[in-house]
Amino acid sequence: MSNSFEFHPVTYEEAEHMGSEFAETHGDAAEGIIAESEYDKLFEHLAEALGRVGTFAEGAGSGADFSGYRYVDQIPWITIVPSDDVPPSRAAQAAFEAINSAHRPFAVSFDFYPDALLILPQRRVFTTFAEEEIRGGD
Repeated sequence: MSNSFEFHPVTYEEAEHMGSEFAETHGDAAEGIIAESEYDKLFEHLAEALGRVGTFAEGAGSGADFSGYRYVDQIPWITIVPSDDVPPSRAAQAAFEAINSAHRPFAVSFDFYPDALLILPQRRVFTTFAEEEIRGGD
């Protein structure tokens, strides 16, 4: 992974707020809503990228490295829950790849509760993690 990105330390709440703002700005309708077909295309695209760096499953309790839910708000901001074994650098790698090759702008956040990792286009990272944890390898 290229280590070139903008790093911005934020709180968990600030990352959530930034994701909401991004979705509202880049959505097609009120509150950032996009067509279901657009959301599905983004979701599948992200799932493929996550599958290249780990395992991905829809729903919880699967034992996969990453899990996500398709049936949430149809906005251009997708939240993924990584397992405890996934380092933030690996999550960021997949998000960078997916965002850079998507058909439209979208954001990816990873809920490492109590930590947060939000990746926006132009390789902008907003997180509670230390910069070294995002740049580091597995």
